[in-house]
Amino acid sequence: MARQKIIEEFFKEELQTSGGYSIYTNLFLYKDKQLLKENRLKEFAERQIDKAKNIFWAVSFSVFIATFYSFWHLIQFGQGWHWSDLTIGLVLWAGLIYILIKACKEYYTITSSMTLFIKLLDEEQADGIE
Repeated sequence: MARQKIIEEFFKEELQTSGGYSIYTNLFLYKDKQLLKENRLKEFAERQIDKAKNIFWAVSFSVFIATFYSFWHLIQFGQGWHWSDLTIGLVLWAGLIYILIKACKEYYTITSSMTLFIKLLDEEQADGIE
C-alpha cells in the first residue's frame, strides 16, 4: 500500500505539465500500462527513458531536415526575391527554435523524473531488505 502511495505521489508531482501539451503523458502505451499493473516499475521507468531518447533523436533528425529546407528557401529568396520563400524560411526557423526548446525540456524532464523514480525504488527496496 505504501508503494502505491509513493507511485501516485511521484507521478502527480513529477509528470505534471505546467500548462500546454505534453508529448510524454500521451505516450503511455498498452505495454506501459501493463507494466504498471504488474508492478514492474523499474522496467517501466527504464522503458520510459529509452522512449524519451528515441523521441529526442527523432526530433533531432526532423530539426536537421527542417534546417535544410529553411536554408533552401532562404537561398531561393536571395536569388529571386519571392516573399513566399522568405516567409517559409522564417516560419521554419521559428518552428525549429520552438520544437528544439520543447523537445529538450521534455527529454530532460522525463529522464530526470524516471532516474529519480528508479533511485526511489532502489531506496525503497534497500529499506525493505534491511
